[in-house]
Amino acid sequence: MAVAPEHSPPSDTPGARAHLPRPGLGGLIVGAALVATLVVISRRVGDPDFWWHMETGSWIINHGAFPSRELFTYTASTRVWADQEWGSEVLGYLIFRAGGFLAFSLAYAAVTWVGFWFIWRRIALERVPALIAGACIAVAAAAGVEVWGPRSQMISFALTCLTLYWVESYLRDRNRRLYLLPLVVLAWANLHGGFVYGLAVVALAAVTETALWLTSSQDGAHRRRSLRLWGVLIACVVAGLLNPITFHAYQAAVQTQTSAVQQTFIAEWHSPSFHSLGEVGLELLLLLVVFAMAFRRPRLWDALVTVVGIYAALSAVRNAPLAAAALTPMVAWSLGGAWERSRWQEPLGRWIQRRASDLLVLVTAGTLLVAVGTAGVMTYTLSSQTASTNANFPVGADDWLAAHPEVGTRMFNAYDWGGYLIYRFYPDRPVFIYGEATELGNQLLQEVSDVENAEPDWQTILTEHGVNYVVERTDSALSMALSVDPQWKQVYSDGFAVIFVKR
Repeated sequence: MAVAPEHSPPSDTPGARAHLPRPGLGGLIVGAALVATLVVISRRVGDPDFWWHMETGSWIINHGAFPSRELFTYTASTRVWADQEWGSEVLGYLIFRAGGFLAFSLAYAAVTWVGFWFIWRRIALERVPALIAGACIAVAAAAGVEVWGPRSQMISFALTCLTLYWVESYLRDRNRRLYLLPLVVLAWANLHGGFVYGLAVVALAAVTETALWLTSSQDGAHRRRSLRLWGVLIACVVAGLLNPITFHAYQAAVQTQTSAVQQTFIAEWHSPSFHSLGEVGLELLLLLVVFAMAFRRPRLWDALVTVVGIYAALSAVRNAPLAAAALTPMVAWSLGGAWERSRWQEPLGRWIQRRASDLLVLVTAGTLLVAVGTAGVMTYTLSSQTASTNANFPVGADDWLAAHPEVGTRMFNAYDWGGYLIYRFYPDRPVFIYGEATELGNQLLQEVSDVENAEPDWQTILTEHGVNYVVERTDSALSMALSVDPQWKQVYSDGFAVIFVKR
């Protein structure tokens, strides 16, 4: 029941190309695992940035241009805006306008699922038992449970999985599909700033092959691969410049990765807390990586990808999907190789052959049950969009503001509510802050952090910006400070959101 490798020769041996096996016991098991991933990757719209991305996509379509200045705040309206996600904003808005929340969620579930398909294709480059491959895919899905959802970041997950698959194929048998990567990067750089992950994968492969070339100069294969990989990398870097913001795309990526303020203030930039139930899948993946490597002598490429994947997983919650993309095949190959060498492999294989017909019926029935169960869970999850929005965003408070247009001229708002407020009120009520943290700057983000945490300078900051009304969580430090400040009056509260107006 092992999955035959798509390309069986080792890294340095050219060989003939083989096709993925026809569906059988192994194919059904892996298929069931891939279908089951839809349970965790099919999510309601809940990303706070969704709302302002939709408004930006609408603005681009209506104006037939790209915004050159920040659109939605009064605190940073003079700043130049390098919108690195204009393509996904336009496509997302068109999908949302055509089919609403359901279409948007399903579209991004499909994009994320494509990433898992490429993880599977990469696993299939070696001989791995189907049960091990399916289990590893399930662990990968669990590893990103805190991050999956309808958000443009999933585009970068899927294309990173594609890049890893193409690079791995090239390192094994000089697969020429890698030469198409600059075209992928051209599209990717106009969809999401995560295109730099693809460049990082190619750069890591180029460094690996260069090191092997320098340490084994008699082997011409490493020299050829090294030179071609550097050539592909240069072409990809140039392709990344072919977008409306040119070199600012790289600048924004560097700023995002190096901003200490963002990494301190924004939750998904924090390192994962393994006390959280949602991080159990990621913890299991990391433990399996360490365990599995005991059964395999890794190539230099394997070792570097593993180290980078573990570092990414431990550095930020939002990197969990990238870690799953990098590490899952390593676990599958190591455990698969250990099973192939075990003394149980042959007797179990003979037992399966003798009962192949019965097992096929059983596995087929199980696969159908998985498919039906997945469809049921997806239907339940995606049918609760309205309740989810009401539970996570200040719907009632915004309804009150809509009924009282005379209230306030300069708002202070909770950071993760800015997008929803933009969606409800742009251009009538500019916000203080929203999710475009890189473009709005570290100083403004630090001021928001100080105000929301009621640091000693919070009143000074609100005064300097002329804030005269606040939309905030009821239980925040700022709300508690405002409730005892005689300069402020509470005009609305629903137990979740509260509105204060300056007297």
